[in-house]
Amino acid sequence: MQEAFERHISGNDLLKKGERVLLAVSGGMDSMVMVELFRKSGYSFDLAHCNFLLRDKDSDADEAFVKACAQQLRRQFFCERFHTASYAAEHGISVQMAARTLRYRWLESIRKEQGYDAIATAHHLDDAIETLFINLARGTGISGLTGIPLKTNHVIRPLLFASRKDIEHYANDHGLEFREDLSNKELKYTRNKIRHQVIGVLNEINPGFSGTMQSFFERMEASETIYRMTTEAKKIACVKQLGEETHVSIQALSKLPVPHVFLHEFLKEYGFTQDVCRQMIVCMHGRPGKTFSSETHTAVKDREAFIVFPDKSTTEIASVEFDKNTREVQVGKQRFICESGPMDDQISLPDGPETLLADFDKLCFPLVVRPWKPGEKMVPLGMSGQKKISDILTEEKIPLHRKQQVLVLTSAGQIAWLPGIRADNRFKITKQTKNYFQMQII
Repeated sequence: MQEAFERHISGNDLLKKGERVLLAVSGGMDSMVMVELFRKSGYSFDLAHCNFLLRDKDSDADEAFVKACAQQLRRQFFCERFHTASYAAEHGISVQMAARTLRYRWLESIRKEQGYDAIATAHHLDDAIETLFINLARGTGISGLTGIPLKTNHVIRPLLFASRKDIEHYANDHGLEFREDLSNKELKYTRNKIRHQVIGVLNEINPGFSGTMQSFFERMEASETIYRMTTEAKKIACVKQLGEETHVSIQALSKLPVPHVFLHEFLKEYGFTQDVCRQMIVCMHGRPGKTFSSETHTAVKDREAFIVFPDKSTTEIASVEFDKNTREVQVGKQRFICESGPMDDQISLPDGPETLLADFDKLCFPLVVRPWKPGEKMVPLGMSGQKKISDILTEEKIPLHRKQQVLVLTSAGQIAWLPGIRADNRFKITKQTKNYFQMQII
């Protein structure tokens, strides 16, 4: 057992000699075996104990037991008490989830404050098997078939190589003292139901079930690695990040097998479920404009891509009025600089629609920058007739969600400029222009 323990740590690069590790110790058999294995291995370690205040005097007795163990081993001891039941009720989660959240948050804070290289928990092979069945009951994907990972950030699981029977034999052979948690036998907990009512039957069917599952986890980890590599390669081909927006190419997506599965992999970090992704694929070649939502993001089906962006409060952008002496204008998140003066040969025409160059004397101050309104029209530069703003935005292929953010610059109620899109012909400079006005997006 000792040799297997040290091989497991070194072979999986969980810890190096000389590094300091914080052991999460409940006082139960698993964690006390972990303490003994670390003691004999020569690693530098200390003990941390969480008292969740869920078992009255037994919880306090567990705390006292682990503290005494730390003192006997001359190791530093950390302990924290949590009002777990209250936390669970306050956050609307199970007591088990509350305990897990509180435990890992506190352990990580100690690790950072005290400079430990890792946190070790006493999860073993049977815990990983039970986790697999819990995940299956919840409808897991491939990642849920790998059981419990050997390492998550700074948390390592140095006992995952050993079964519960291996740990029991070691504890008995070495006369280790530990605390019994009677709640582990209560069938009101999902994990206990699987442990006592499912795993036992599978062991009867296959006496070598634990060993079989260890091989299964190794295969699933390899399969997940291949799956992740494939997904990342396809993501590079399909997905582009433009600021806060994520663009998923419809053409590239349509060439993939089971495209809804790939789309879910691309978008699950934004909260989109596989069912929603399946709906998105159904309308993939339909008319643009359809929207899909998660709790945090919106996806819009555009002409060539699904555009995903974070939901934000839709506070109305206020109009901003300014006079001829104003040099800087801020409207929502859009910022402009202005200048004016006598027209001369040094004034060059704008390179693009981000800059307006207009005849100062044709403008009626104060000017106003505001969101555009449905039904409004302008005379696009180079044309003589009016055109609806909505038609211009459609021709320019402005996505639906961006249309709502488009601003206009108005002079006496007439639109002089669609910032970043088009200037109005009525205010253009000519050979007769004496004074110019320039406004630029920055």
